[in-house]
Amino acid sequence: MNSSKMVQPSQGRTRILAAALHVFAMSGFEGSSLRQIAEQAGVLHQLVVYHFKTKDALWREVVASIFEESMQEQNLAYWAGRAAAAGPAPALREMFHAFATFTARHPEFHRLLSFEGQVESERLNWLLETYVRPYYEISTAVIRAAQQAGVARPGDPGRLHYAVVGIITTSIVFEKEYSRMTGLDPLCSAEVEQVVNLACALMGLPSATRIAD
Repeated sequence: MNSSKMVQPSQGRTRILAAALHVFAMSGFEGSSLRQIAEQAGVLHQLVVYHFKTKDALWREVVASIFEESMQEQNLAYWAGRAAAAGPAPALREMFHAFATFTARHPEFHRLLSFEGQVESERLNWLLETYVRPYYEISTAVIRAAQQAGVARPGDPGRLHYAVVGIITTSIVFEKEYSRMTGLDPLCSAEVEQVVNLACALMGLPSATRIAD
């Protein structure tokens, strides 16, 4: 037996999740199979079935693991507190920066979401209601607070939220094209800062220097 397939079950689960994220991001749910994921992870197909039973269950576990990390790092309750304590403009800038940093660290994640958002499905409903809506609601609440404080441009908060998401994620989702056309690396920290500044400019926020003052 190939030694690359001889993986302990506890180690295999982590490897399978990482491989599944990569495969789902490259091929979407419909274009992926458990055998492809097992091959990517370097484990037996039976080990994937042992841990996750079905492709749907594995897809949901991948989404849950990434969103849970995102929520821990971004701490949605924290942003509401920041808006109240430090003001909505610093809170929005910090929120955009955290989101951009997370996106650059997990480029496959938004590629996976771009596949899923194209077609109505039970998976999409689960994804939106379980994970996307909580972030959307806190983001639009902070945008609305910034508008009421006169530090953000007017407009529908939902539209502005998705405009910012587009600015931050587009260069990541289309990393190869973006790098070739612009000569820039969308995953490096300097480019992340530039994208955050662009999102803040779109929102009409004061510059980081003015916020600090």
